[in-house]
Amino acid sequence: MSELEEGLAHRIYDYEGPLSDLVVVNDATINLEASNRAPLISDIDRVVGVGMDEFRPSRSRHLMACVNRGVLVEEMSESRLRYSEDWTAGDVLVRWLYGSALTGPIQSSWQVAGVTGQNFVRSARLSYMGEHVANVLAVFVDECSLFEERPAISIGADSSVSAEEYRIVPLTERPGMEGTRTPAADLLVNILKAVEESMRGPRGHVPETLVDPLAANLQSLRSPLVRSGLLTIARSAELTSASRMTYRELWGFLTRALVGDAPTRMPRERLGEFVMANQPPGLEAEDDFDRMRILSALRFSQSIFGAGARSTAPEGSMRDPVLKLLIPVDPVSDAVPGSNPDAPDQGWATRISDAFGIHTSDGTPLQSLLDSAPEHSPLHAVVTDFDRRLDETFCQLLESKYLKDEVRLEATGWYGAYLTRLYAVSHGICAFRREVDMLIRAWVQSPHLPDDLRSPLRTLIRPKRNPTESGSSLLPLFDSRTEPITGRTATPKLAVRVREPQLSTDRQGQGEQVLLVIGTDGTTMSRVSLDFPLIREALACVDDHIGVTDLIDVTAPRLERVRASRLLSSHLHGAEFCLADGDREVQITQRYTKES
Repeated sequence: MSELEEGLAHRIYDYEGPLSDLVVVNDATINLEASNRAPLISDIDRVVGVGMDEFRPSRSRHLMACVNRGVLVEEMSESRLRYSEDWTAGDVLVRWLYGSALTGPIQSSWQVAGVTGQNFVRSARLSYMGEHVANVLAVFVDECSLFEERPAISIGADSSVSAEEYRIVPLTERPGMEGTRTPAADLLVNILKAVEESMRGPRGHVPETLVDPLAANLQSLRSPLVRSGLLTIARSAELTSASRMTYRELWGFLTRALVGDAPTRMPRERLGEFVMANQPPGLEAEDDFDRMRILSALRFSQSIFGAGARSTAPEGSMRDPVLKLLIPVDPVSDAVPGSNPDAPDQGWATRISDAFGIHTSDGTPLQSLLDSAPEHSPLHAVVTDFDRRLDETFCQLLESKYLKDEVRLEATGWYGAYLTRLYAVSHGICAFRREVDMLIRAWVQSPHLPDDLRSPLRTLIRPKRNPTESGSSLLPLFDSRTEPITGRTATPKLAVRVREPQLSTDRQGQGEQVLLVIGTDGTTMSRVSLDFPLIREALACVDDHIGVTDLIDVTAPRLERVRASRLLSSHLHGAEFCLADGDREVQITQRYTKES
């Protein structure tokens, strides 16, 4: 091994083995030679050595490189400056990894052939002048989610790789997934085992009356159903943000689930002191409830959304990469009325609101919620002594004779949000669950659209001028924007009638992305990403009436491009034109005359 003892990270480490050598590109973003603008290409060329007589290795060498996509973009910008006859081994491999389409004949002596595998893992054979030089295996770690099942992979004797297709599991199937089939679930189970083992040793005296949110987290997460709900929330956050957690974010997420934001606020040895310092003494109901609220910030159903003593995430939390993903799917922001927590297209939050409608003599909100839940509900597994103590303290607070109304209302709102999160997380319910479920279904059913998404998308793309009638959709020809004409026009407008579009989807080679393909009479007009914002905007459309959400700023530019594509001159042949004047539509007939 090369001796690099100064403690700094290096780009390359060399290892010498008994039969062959290994070169590890530890971090391809490090480049100590400013003059070399394509260091990865140079690294590949030096290891391969073919065609470089001054550096032909005496024995075989292997290269393992850790590369992010930004490096490939930079290397491609340099490779594009060279003609194909000048391409080296590094050029052709970087182009293959980047996925660059070839537009002409290749004159290079280097070739990549025999490609096998899937989007997330591929193998190929590198040859020089027709002679096999090396086997190449590429793993694209950002193609698969850590919260989905691992596809089975095998590597043959000839180094060719074969793999199962990557699968996104629908929300309704996630509770039945095997506990350790996903990397995230496997990591969580092993963390819990390690924590349990560390607690088996001798411990100091622990009071029986100790209110401990950390022990409550461990108790809740022993349940496979609760773990499934927690990980489903994280997976939903990935889908709404069109991103995927790396192991760095996953560790941060699981840390929050176990100890909240304590690592950012205190050293490890002070965590126990913090819990002891905030024990409710049982003297004043308001003080006890305030202390319980402070401790609740460590409860996993609160901490993953940055919620604690207050109902909203603390100031500055949006700088946390985990909270950036999780806060937008906080179930409190989309508590849909209904009583079916297992159906993504139905509501679920009525039981929680009903729990606060009970009389004091009839029980408590938590007990009422537990009584209304079926026996197999994960709610029974998630509730611990900590939650019962919080419930008891809340009821004692409301029974206080001199409690101010504003304090009562604020405490009820906070505790309502607490129970909402506890209930929702145990069931894997995120905000906008219906839209997340639709996004997964669109991916699973591609190239076909789910039936209950087709009509809303058509309304969003081409809203009728009068939704109550079987009228047409009109696009103005000379407006600054292609906003469809709806209702009465103040001034006459020349417009084109838009026929009902043909909709399908395409996800081939797109990873988790789904493209919406819009066509007319068999001709593809445009393609646009069918992501969470577009689906949410579409599902806001009801009965041919166009809807609007807070994501309109994200979807409006894409809808503008889709509609504008209909007005291209190549797509206007045979189009129907009309003049929209007030409530009327005057048909315009085109006449063509021969030039003399």
